[in-house]
Amino acid sequence: AQFLQVLPADYHEQAYAFKAFARPRKIKSPLQLLQLVLAYCGLDLSLRSCAGEVAQRQGYLSDTAVKKDWKPVFRG
Repeated sequence: AQFLQVLPADYHEQAYAFKAFARPRKIKSPLQLLQLVLAYCGLDLSLRSCAGEVAQRQGYLSDTAVKKDWKPVFRG
């Protein structure tokens, strides 16, 4: 909650504008994507651990679903 207070008010719209988030699939919102990125990069968790963290809060999410939604990221 404290982290959300320091984000720009329009972070949700910016995620769509900068094409960081195109459409909801298994990752349902820009906020959920941000949580995954922070867990993966900031906490150095595996994709499976990141999916588990989100699944605890918002329902089932597999590491395969995360990898598919992040496909452009993993090409480089």
